[in-house]
Amino acid sequence: MDPKETRITTPFDARSTAAEVIDGVDLSGRRAVVTGAASGIGIETARALAGAGAEVTLAVRNLEAGARVAEDITATTGNKRLHVARLDLADRASVAAFADGWDGPLHILANNAGVMALPEGRTPEGWDRQFTVNHLGHFALARALHGALAAAGSAAAARSAAAAASAAAARPLGPAASAGSAASVGSAGSAGFPGLPGSAGSAGSAGPRVSAGSPGPRRSAGGAGSPGAPGTPASARIVVVSSAAHLRSPVVFDDLHFDYRPYEPMLAYGQSKTANVLFAVGANARWAGDGIVVNALSPGGIRTNLQRHVGDIAAPGVVWKTPEQGAATSVLLAASPLLEGVGGRYFADCAEAEPVSRRPEDLTAMMVGAAPYALDPEGADRLWATSERLLAAD
Repeated sequence: MDPKETRITTPFDARSTAAEVIDGVDLSGRRAVVTGAASGIGIETARALAGAGAEVTLAVRNLEAGARVAEDITATTGNKRLHVARLDLADRASVAAFADGWDGPLHILANNAGVMALPEGRTPEGWDRQFTVNHLGHFALARALHGALAAAGSAAAARSAAAAASAAAARPLGPAASAGSAASVGSAGSAGFPGLPGSAGSAGSAGPRVSAGSPGPRRSAGGAGSPGAPGTPASARIVVVSSAAHLRSPVVFDDLHFDYRPYEPMLAYGQSKTANVLFAVGANARWAGDGIVVNALSPGGIRTNLQRHVGDIAAPGVVWKTPEQGAATSVLLAASPLLEGVGGRYFADCAEAEPVSRRPEDLTAMMVGAAPYALDPEGADRLWATSERLLAAD
């Protein structure tokens, strides 16, 4: 069956926690960056990755808050390989400085930071602030770190090829011999941020490339009721935190910054969240050949500081998650070998989201729905070109 027609599911669901989806996964020797890691699900994403042995950099605006989180994560996980670096996604110079300070391979980039329903505001360039922070800043960051991600992905591919060759050489000749695939191999050393020496990250067998499309029948990425797959993921991963709010608005290319439309905070937020999904589609199409897998997700409903501009949200029927549950899908996409080779897709509640032909009135259905315009490859290409043009302007 064409993988584009297959909807991905896993043994996990809305009730699963980040610790549960990463149980048994070894991230020793792997390096991760989590943006917005000083609050909300960013903290729990970083904690889960660190708990699995990863070296984690918290990319935050407030260094003092980031330092407090790093101390707490070290206290709860025993992992001392935590770093804090400043990153302001609304400031192109800050994004460039962060990327320039990175040295060595990068295995996981979690584009987690975001703002929601801000009052109307613009950057010095005249860009809508929500579109800038949620999409453009992360777009610039990922492109600037592409070399580091590709170094990690290429190292994995090289090790996988070497393992396959070794297995083939050891296989007995004759009718009993059969073709096989290389198993994951162990991880190598790690490097810190910024400027610490390091070596190539861990490797394993690269999975098939799965392109974005309209999902159909389910394909389970693990046996029902089975725990998280033990081992180390082979590919470099980019995880993009979007939202069910993408169903509120497509990307309006003719008026990205509300120069003509009356500004509406949730429409602006919805547009930026659609851009997050389109980025995942576009980046996976461009970078899968470099060993980089990119997916987007909705974390679900979690009461965090993100909602400070909208007050108490009335959502009848929605079961609110804890931050640990809200981080589960991010961590699954960032680290689970169950999803090796799966890219260019949008997930919710630890499974690929259901396609919808219109925005559901039922909020529970909306939380796990995917708008076709958010997964459209042509829209992804147009957004990519538009983003490049904006960032190239003086």
